[in-house]
Amino acid sequence: MLNRLLASILILWSVHVNGQNSKNRVISIPVYKNGALLSAAWTGGVNAPQFSSGDLNNDGIKDLFIFDREGNKVITYLSNGSGTDSMYTYAPQYEALFPSGLSQFALLRDYNHDGIPDLFTFNGSQAGIEVFKGSMQNGLLHYDLVCPVIRYLTDSPFTAIAFANYADIPVITDVNRDGDIDILTYAVFGTNVVYYENQSKEHPGNPHYDIDSFNYVLASSCWGNFSQNAGSNSIELNITCKGGTGQDTTQPHGPRHAGNSLYAVQDLQYRTVDLLNGNIGYDNLSFLQNCGDSSYANICLVDSSYPLCDVPIVMRTYPAGFGVDVNADGQEDLLVAPNQTTEARDIKNVMYYKNTGNVNCRYEYQSDSFLVHSMLDFGTASKAVFYDFNGDGLQDIVVGNYGYFVPSNPYKSTLAFYENTGDATHPQFTMLTEDYNNMSTYGLQGANPAFGDLDGDGKADLLLGDITGNIHYFKNTGTTGSSYPSMTQAQYFNINVGLYSAPFIYDVNGDSLNDLIVGNQNGTLSYYWNFGTKDSAVFNADSVNPNFGNINVTVSPNSVGYSQPFIRKDSAGNMLLFVGSLSGNIYEYVIDQGQLRNGTFNRITTDFIGQPVGHNSTLSIADINSDGEMEYLIGNSRGGLMMYSDSVWDPGTSLGVADVAPSLQHQLYVFPNPAKDYVVCDITGDYLVNPQTEIINVLGQKVFAETTFSSHHVTVNTAGLCNGFYVVRINQSGTLFTGKVLIEK
Repeated sequence: MLNRLLASILILWSVHVNGQNSKNRVISIPVYKNGALLSAAWTGGVNAPQFSSGDLNNDGIKDLFIFDREGNKVITYLSNGSGTDSMYTYAPQYEALFPSGLSQFALLRDYNHDGIPDLFTFNGSQAGIEVFKGSMQNGLLHYDLVCPVIRYLTDSPFTAIAFANYADIPVITDVNRDGDIDILTYAVFGTNVVYYENQSKEHPGNPHYDIDSFNYVLASSCWGNFSQNAGSNSIELNITCKGGTGQDTTQPHGPRHAGNSLYAVQDLQYRTVDLLNGNIGYDNLSFLQNCGDSSYANICLVDSSYPLCDVPIVMRTYPAGFGVDVNADGQEDLLVAPNQTTEARDIKNVMYYKNTGNVNCRYEYQSDSFLVHSMLDFGTASKAVFYDFNGDGLQDIVVGNYGYFVPSNPYKSTLAFYENTGDATHPQFTMLTEDYNNMSTYGLQGANPAFGDLDGDGKADLLLGDITGNIHYFKNTGTTGSSYPSMTQAQYFNINVGLYSAPFIYDVNGDSLNDLIVGNQNGTLSYYWNFGTKDSAVFNADSVNPNFGNINVTVSPNSVGYSQPFIRKDSAGNMLLFVGSLSGNIYEYVIDQGQLRNGTFNRITTDFIGQPVGHNSTLSIADINSDGEMEYLIGNSRGGLMMYSDSVWDPGTSLGVADVAPSLQHQLYVFPNPAKDYVVCDITGDYLVNPQTEIINVLGQKVFAETTFSSHHVTVNTAGLCNGFYVVRINQSGTLFTGKVLIEK
């Protein structure tokens, strides 16, 4: 017993020492699709994105903030302000600056007019809106919660919560054009728009009503005198609560309307706020024209085919509009995307309308794939694996998915094949097909691929899990490469794990026969012991442990976990199990071969990647550039792919690049830190002979700074550098020393 305990401790210690390096984002690996280089291939895809503008890097140019309702994922792009199609560059390093736990909607607005974007988001516990104030600290964007929930003053001495529905997108803008941020949102019953008016400008000089006070009043419970029908897409005008603050009395308050999205269009001619109104279950945005003025709104016209002068907005399903100055001409353009995460367009799902400034035809259609055209995106729920498909010794990428949404049919799964057309040290991927062998014709949903030899011929066969919990077998009939011309056996050995089977093929018990580990919707794992022969696998109900390792990745308040297994051995020979999940976390365990049929495995971490990847994470691991370090291929519910690595490919993807651990004999010290006009780099125990010094900013770009060296020291003149974090790299006779410094003047 003592020996076994000591062995377990040694295993855990070796895993902790050897396997817990921080994971680094990789975005520079080239990917080609239809002959074109994808400029932001590894973004991770978008399904229900929300767009806002804000200066993320303090350079005076408005950048792009995206919050995807699917997976509650923040995505950030920097703008160069050029006004061209290539104006935006994917910049994941800024994603970590935003608060965790955002949900449903997140919009940047500068409520205090300091030039720094603040953040308005949904408060789920109180069905309201909370606010984070943005500031610059040490040259980086920083957020503090300043208003847990926006409240409004009532006639009594108390306040009430300004209601927000989780499925809605509210208007957060200066509605009455007095210089402060007001709010338009649908009321509790979802038929009338409520106007919460900010009182800061109404009380000049009163410190209780300064710009940071969040003092609101309920100015109208039926702003614009219109009502959204609870059972259809119709808008009724001239409702009876006209001008008052009472509820609409023209409609009975039965079950509430499920959801609406609102976008405020600043009227160019009359300086009023018009609306674009999206309705859950419908594919258009209705234009609601305001014939009132800044103090009294009155919707007088409804256009359900907007814009009539150009391509009308049609986005399946439940679209929402967002304003971003895409072409940097000073006018807010219109982006339209789905506002729900199921039964909605999941490719070609961001419409871009250019703001022409023309009163008669304001928006001019540009494309249906703004930014999406530059990403790897496989519809909904990507399930990617590294696999040498063509047998050339290079790891290719095969991607299954839940499917692509088609309005007239259910989702249909495909298998995409991206060939590694690089070399052993410089991978690049090129699309060969996004529907291998017309896999979509099988009518599967939730195709979850796994590769492994199941018939002893030395070639990896293919298993596909699906949403029914079944697994389907495709025999590899290839010669020099892989070929899966047809489904060899549907419902392989009648294996069924409930719903959403996620198979992985691996010899877990060491008997030279490949076993099956299968994830499922419940978040547990099933172990199917192969008790056949090398030439003929056999699995049945007698060979299954349905509670493998006593693992369950379901996280409250969710009732499901969507477990996705992957197994590999580390350099110390430990068999490691990784499990993706609905929450997006990837769990790591050590497999104890003595407890395969029962017992509990030791958990190493609940967050192996260490960065949010979105919901329904999947993982595949390989060394794709032959440097001895692992790369991590991540799929997610948004349908895209993300790549991470144990080594640093792209230093600019992190705003806090960790020092590379030096040897005890030769350490790099950087001082003073923070620095102002100069910084000294000292390598102890070594004399410098023509050292090569590089200074790298947070974007991964080399910047010029004059350097001098003598003996142990390199001195860097930082007087010309802007405030912020920098990485210092010194190459001394082939040995690389790295440190970081904060420049603060």
